[in-house]
Amino acid sequence: MVKGKRPTSSTATPWTRWVGVVVGLAIVAGIVWWVTTRGAEEAPTEEATTEGVGPQPLDVAGGPTRAEASIANVPPESLVAHGVDAPRGVVVSNDPRLGDADAPVVIVEFSDFQCPHCADFHTNTFPALRSLYGERVRWYFVNRYFTQPHPHAKAAAIAAECANRQGKFWEYADGVFRRQEELGPDVLDQIAGQLGLDRAAFDQCRADPAVAAEVASDQAEGERLGVDGTPTFFVNGVRIVGAQPLGVFNESIQPYFQ
Repeated sequence: MVKGKRPTSSTATPWTRWVGVVVGLAIVAGIVWWVTTRGAEEAPTEEATTEGVGPQPLDVAGGPTRAEASIANVPPESLVAHGVDAPRGVVVSNDPRLGDADAPVVIVEFSDFQCPHCADFHTNTFPALRSLYGERVRWYFVNRYFTQPHPHAKAAAIAAECANRQGKFWEYADGVFRRQEELGPDVLDQIAGQLGLDRAAFDQCRADPAVAAEVASDQAEGERLGVDGTPTFFVNGVRIVGAQPLGVFNESIQPYFQ
């Protein structure tokens, strides 16, 4: 006869089992309380971070005031002996122009053919201004380029001056701004060909020292007026800097038509 082992009894009693359950619940409750409290303390930090992300874009639907558009009066020195070709103090004697000679508003634009902001202005804002005001605004284009960041801007300025001598400046300028990212000697030639310019006259013009001198005089006028960024505009002598939205220009132009 094989004797079996005597059954062993558990040392745990109902009382000790209940103590274990209560302790477990207490631990879980403590963890929940800690997580909840920590989340509540961190909420203000998240809100403060949101408020401190820096300036947000301004609502410029109506355009900033003229004072906010980097405005300064133009000195009148260059008016001497330049007559109607020096509107409000800016010498534009040989520069391309649009609009009526007696238009009540004269805008002089200093622009760089390799400046992305200039391209943005000519693609978007300039057509809108022409559509709104047409010949009632006289527009002058003056080359103001910066060769260190824009190595092809000078050549483009000279080429555009030569296109102007064949009555195609604005069309040529449109072509240059559209192909700004690929600008180079070949592109300047291609635009001339697409516009049907007299290529012999165009090439001869680009080699003419007098044309280079005209472009240099544009540069000198920009420097004299303190144009250190492009595009810069003078609207009846009031300076507006940058490719500002349409509302900024309207604020300067519309008072002359009221």
